[in-house]
Amino acid sequence: MASIIGLTGQTGAGKSSVRKIMYKNGAAVIDADAVAHDITEKNVDCIYDIVSRFSCLVLNKEGSINRKALGKRVFADKKELAALNKIIFPYILDAIEKKVLEHIKKGAEIVVIDGATVIESGCAKMCDALISVVADEETRTERIIKRDEISEEDAKRRVAAQKPEEFYTEHSDFVIENNGSKKELVQNVNVVLKNMLNIKTKAALEDRVWEK
Repeated sequence: MASIIGLTGQTGAGKSSVRKIMYKNGAAVIDADAVAHDITEKNVDCIYDIVSRFSCLVLNKEGSINRKALGKRVFADKKELAALNKIIFPYILDAIEKKVLEHIKKGAEIVVIDGATVIESGCAKMCDALISVVADEETRTERIIKRDEISEEDAKRRVAAQKPEEFYTEHSDFVIENNGSKKELVQNVNVVLKNMLNIKTKAALEDRVWEK
């Protein structure tokens, strides 16, 4: 029986790095952000719904969603972000569920769903366990500036739009701190994977019907 793991946390905390480490440990992985990117490029129904709410100003010339333009708008206003999430979440969940089933059919023992909104979107409901990656505000801001090539002001706006760290720690089965080196992150991930394996083994033993 495959285990489905939700991987989440604030933007810039390092979810992608954790996902890569878990992939190297044999897990099948699903990048929810990549799924969302694909949907906003190709799913006509979703694009129509977004434009109906946010106007054609968030469109690229070829008709896909301009993610930078849309991001700048929604990260400046939590109500706008909530409106976007309400539109896009159902499309993302449907696509992720299909990908999870594909991995399971191929024999995957662990499927990791990496997404910043795994909890809010309802995706956590399909997961057996939830892992949150956290990092301090300064570290996250620096990573976002480097990753997305945006100004410090825009990066801080994105950080401010995120849920507080407590939100993730309170809803998670495991928490990984990522303020240090890559070596420290690998060690932290390996500890979590080991603990997860112990819990899964214990649960399997408790559910086993012993012959008398």
